[in-house]
Formats: sequence, C-alpha cells, structure tokens
Amino acid sequence: MKTIISKFAFVCLTIALIAGCSKDNTNNPNPTPTADAKFVLMTDVVKFSSPGYFTAFTGMPTGTVNPISSKALQIKEAFGFRAFGKWFFNRSNAAGDIGLQKYTVADDGSIVNGGFIAGSTQFLVVSETSGYYLDETRGTLKLQKFNPTTMQRTGEIDLSSLQKAGVDYQVIGKHTLAAKEGKLYAGITYGTKTAQGYGDDLYNYIEFAVIDMATDKLDKTIKYDGLKSVGWGSSGNKMWSIGDDGALYLYSTSLGTGFDNSSVLRIKKGETDFDRTWILKANDLAKGASIVTAFVKNGKMYIELPSEPLAANFSNLQSPIFDYYVIDMATGQKTKIEGMPQHDFAYANDYSITEIDGKIYFWVRNPSQKIDGYYVLDGTKATQVFNVAHDGSIWGLVKLQ
Repeated sequence: MKTIISKFAFVCLTIALIAGCSKDNTNNPNPTPTADAKFVLMTDVVKFSSPGYFTAFTGMPTGTVNPISSKALQIKEAFGFRAFGKWFFNRSNAAGDIGLQKYTVADDGSIVNGGFIAGSTQFLVVSETSGYYLDETRGTLKLQKFNPTTMQRTGEIDLSSLQKAGVDYQVIGKHTLAAKEGKLYAGITYGTKTAQGYGDDLYNYIEFAVIDMATDKLDKTIKYDGLKSVGWGSSGNKMWSIGDDGALYLYSTSLGTGFDNSSVLRIKKGETDFDRTWILKANDLAKGASIVTAFVKNGKMYIELPSEPLAANFSNLQSPIFDYYVIDMATGQKTKIEGMPQHDFAYANDYSITEIDGKIYFWVRNPSQKIDGYYVLDGTKATQVFNVAHDGSIWGLVKLQ
C-alpha cells in the first residue's frame, strides 16, 4: 500500500484482498435558505477514473444537472471532499499532487485556488485560523499545524512519547482527526510497513490521543477494547460527526477485518472518554454491514445498510445493494426510508447524508437505473431533488456558508 493517500488507495486494497494479498456540525442547524447561496458538487466522468470536476451552482441544483460547465474546474483526483464555511478542500491539487488544496467560489461561479500545503493527507479545519494535518514525511508520530486562512504551516505537535516498542508501523491521525469542545482526538494506528495502517491493526482495541488545543499538549490516551480502527483515511470522508446532542460519533468500519464488527462509538458532550454505556453495532442491524456514514438528530441516527452481507474480499462492495435507514437511538429499532432505489456504498462521500437548511439529503447512485443524484427526506420517505446525467459518480454536495 502506498503512503500516498489517493482515491486509488481503496481500489488497490480491494484488489489486494481479492488476490489474497465519514460532520462537525457547529453551524446554525436551521439556517435561512438564500436564493444566491453557493453549492459545490464533486463528480468524476468514470467512477474511480480521471478526470473529476468541481462545479459551483447558485442555489440548490434541481432537475437534470450537467456537471461539466464552462466554469467547472477539472481535477485529476475526485474521491470526496470537505468544506468549512466559504471554503472547500480536496486532498490533492488539480494536477493530482498530494496535499491539502483549498478552493473558493468566485462571484462568476468559477473555482478559485485558495492555497496548497504539499504532503498533507488527513486533515482537520477547526477554525479560520487553526487546523491540523498529517504529513508522514515529517513524522508519523507528529501532527502538523496550519492556518486555513493563509494556508501556511504554523508548527507541529510531537507525540513521539506515545511510541510503542516493537511496532513495525505506528502513525497518529492517519484515519481520524476530530475536534470537540477544545480537544483534538487523533486516532493511533498500530500496523505494518507493508499495509501502512490499512486493515493491518495489531491489537484488538481502538486508541486515541486526546490533545488540548489551547496548549497543544497531550492530555491522555483513551482506549476501547474489542474493535479495530476508526475511520479509513483514503478518501475525503472523515468518518465521524458531531450530533445535535453535542456528542462526537466515531465510525469503526471493519473495512479491513471482513466486516465482522463495524460499530459506532461516541464521546458525549462534556466528556473526553468513550461512552461505554452505548454502542451501535452494525451486525445487530444487518449482518455483514459497514457503517461509514451517519447523521444524528433528535435522538435518531440516519445510516446506510446493505441488503446482503458484505464479502470479506470486497467482491460485492461496488454493487448497489445499500438502503438508507433511520435508527431510534433509544430502542435500536430501524426503519427503512422509502422512495429511493438501492445505491452504491457511500464510503468516500462525506456528504452522502447531509443537512442543508434544516432538511436531510441523501446521495443515491444506481447505474442500472441511470440515477446519480440527491434525495430529500420528508418523514420516512424521500424524493429526488436532482439527477446528474453521466456515467461517472458524485463524490459530494455541499452548501458553502
């Protein structure tokens, strides 16, 4: 497995296994819709292949959408992205060089280069002036700091004190960098130089470094036994979210362990350790499932589940066998959301389930039905808002703030 994180990391791992070889929602939850709001869509022409496109829209797209407009920006790598306020970020520049690329949208709808930090892979924007990223060439046990406004590196946090003797490959922040209430949560991966942290976890527990962001000092480490890995750092999907209850929800995907134990954990509001009284186990809802995306609101969790067990060799992972469900978090009862065809796995799309102007939207791609678009929820049924007429794939839709 290459140390370079790109959209091909997931594909390469899939091939290797066959051969035997997921929002920090701190904004106003019900903002007022505006007709001139800017939306950004990421697509590619052929799924997993170059080129991709960023396209800006004035207002929510509707009807049949052409993503390749005269103002669209062609990019080499399209595998999910993230936004913060009026900015959006990709994990490579337009030419495909690995690093943190910032973009903005000009008044005429064109995409503007906002700065680039070479070498960045996993990243987190905390505020307009504070962010963190991993650059393994600077050290796998160091987190780099940067200013998102200037896109300049501003320092680093040395966590080499957490090095475990006898571990071939140890890295901090590769799969998960999350923030809640002034604390930075950085996942610690113990793996091998061969797989470099993808499905090679040495221990049957999850461990995080908890860092005070005011001082950049390590507070402690926290562990959760019985699970391997949170997140999967090959795409734009951060694989965690902040619920409207203020809790940090973390997705243990089981992507590298045969989909045997995918789960959602949480760290409650006002706390800095795992809530050991609550866990959502994917296999209790659908055997052989993997949770890589979720949205929490009003005591309900919105997720996707497969209609058949996912194969350990990933052979059916590319099939449209997924449906969206709403889970009552108090009882565990699941209810299928009607009105949408089965869809592709949402592993790279950080906005596969997203809230815009107080409404919940779902990404649905079903090639045989020529559907690749977004649906909006009304009760337990969803209706289509727009569809992209192409042979490729959407990798995310966001409303800039």
